Amino acid sequence: MLTVIPRPRSGIVGESTNDEAYDVLPGEDRLVKDIMTHEIAIARASVTAKEAIDVIRDRDVPILVVCRESEPVSALTEYDLAINALTEDRTDSLTLDELIKKRMMIRCREDAILADAIHAMLSHRTRHVPVVNAKGDLVGALSLVDAVGAITPDAAALWQAKIRQLWTETPEFK
Repeated sequence: MLTVIPRPRSGIVGESTNDEAYDVLPGEDRLVKDIMTHEIAIARASVTAKEAIDVIRDRDVPILVVCRESEPVSALTEYDLAINALTEDRTDSLTLDELIKKRMMIRCREDAILADAIHAMLSHRTRHVPVVNAKGDLVGALSLVDAVGAITPDAAALWQAKIRQLWTETPEFK
């Protein structure tokens, strides 16, 4: 399990901006908690993909956070569930645990900066991550699209170029 945590500031406090102190472009220093969505549903890893899709539809939320015991380990959308269940050709019996077992488990602290969250998401080919507070309690989820869209145009252009490169090099990006 990888947890993206807050980065310590460098430089002289009070004499530099956050983006300078973190050595990132303007906007990349924003905190995950300012961008994340609070509208999520939660499901146990033992639930089937079909049941998980029903939960997303019934609750009308964009992201479903998968928990093993009480620990948030992954975040999925209805699209992720449908595509993966169809690929496995087992829409009624495929469990979320089976679906996510091949993935690197990533989550993000709410007080981490967007630059670190985006980097982790791209490095491990995931588009959504659960967001936890300092105690490890689930507080929301972060979407890669929302994170890139929340930063300045210059920073977003650089991240979009990295995403395009990743998609070109690995067409199975999921």
